[in-house]
Amino acid sequence: MTILVETPVPRGQQRRIASLLMDYNSVFAEQTGFLEQPLNPDAQMRLQMMGGEFCGNATMSLAAYLVHRQRPPVGSSHNVCLEVSGADDLLHCRILVKEGFYLGQVQMPVPQRIEEMQLPLDSALYNVTMVSLPGITHLVVPDSGISGDKKDFARRAVRAWEPLASGDAFGILLYDSHAGYMDPLVYVRPTQTMVWERGCGSGTAAIGSYLAHAAGADARAEISQPGGVISVRADWRDGAVSRISIEGQVRIAARGIAYLPD
Repeated sequence: MTILVETPVPRGQQRRIASLLMDYNSVFAEQTGFLEQPLNPDAQMRLQMMGGEFCGNATMSLAAYLVHRQRPPVGSSHNVCLEVSGADDLLHCRILVKEGFYLGQVQMPVPQRIEEMQLPLDSALYNVTMVSLPGITHLVVPDSGISGDKKDFARRAVRAWEPLASGDAFGILLYDSHAGYMDPLVYVRPTQTMVWERGCGSGTAAIGSYLAHAAGADARAEISQPGGVISVRADWRDGAVSRISIEGQVRIAARGIAYLPD
């Protein structure tokens, strides 16, 4: 669940407003993005995330919402170009209007670095792969090597390993390669929020990059997550991921006015 705020909000107030909106006494959301006028004239809108991080799901959500506002006919296809916090380049999205939902495809930023490493936690070493994307760093952790409560492990791993990461957000991706299943925990530094996401677009891109890096070849996969399935396609050229895109379903759940305290 992503909240998109249409009312202009100064950057200095966005973290506070996001925290109020995401309070569980209000709406059950995992992240908040603010709509701003883009600096680049080729972009239709700018998405500024609550902590200045990058979020693939929120990008797809905004693209679908901009198409939704046009009341498009079922079966129509639309291209949307967005500026997004944490991403250096414009992001190109394709939205297909379906009956009752939107099918979105987003061309994601390619990883700046993919690195295999061993990291210590509780007197043990864990084999992980760090995938550094613009605005967010993910650690892919095979869940087969984790004993005990896996979610407790992930929370402790965020606290122990977060200093290694660059960017405004850091994710631990518990990945079951046999089932093609990912459980993503994301920590946003500026807001100091830690959320188990039901669906993570950048995490899906990180898994696709991880698979392409491991195979040294193009990778295609459908990554199951608590909230459903997001597809990923990663192209491998000259020893690196050259292009990556994700695809998933977007539904507009609600639209209205939030009344917040001063």
